[in-house]
Formats: sequence, C-alpha cells, structure tokens
Amino acid sequence: MDAINLTQRLLKNIREQKEILSNRLSDGAISSMEDYRFLVGQMRGLTHVEEEIKATMKGIEDDE
Repeated sequence: MDAINLTQRLLKNIREQKEILSNRLSDGAISSMEDYRFLVGQMRGLTHVEEEIKATMKGIEDDE
C-alpha cells in the first residue's frame, strides 16, 4: 500500500468516525455533560488529526 492510499484510507476512517460522533451528539443520546464534553473532545481531536494529515499531504504534493 502506497502513502496516498494509506492517507486516503485514514481520512475516510476519520471522517466516518466523526460522522458517528456527530450523529450521537445530534440524536440526543448524550446522558450527561461529561459525555457531551468527551464526545466534543473526540471530535476536536479527530478534526485536528484530519487537518494535520491534509496539511502534510499538501506539502508532499507541492514538493512533487
């Protein structure tokens, strides 16, 4: 598996996980403020990782 395919697979998995978390937040399945904060923290973490991967790949594509 080359780097581009790996990156695409990672981004797909991250986006799927963010969608699952977003659905949990919007469907009212949160039972406490603690759960809400935990899910929001996970979303922020996934978003950060997604942005880092995209920025890194942009740098690699610009070099080629």
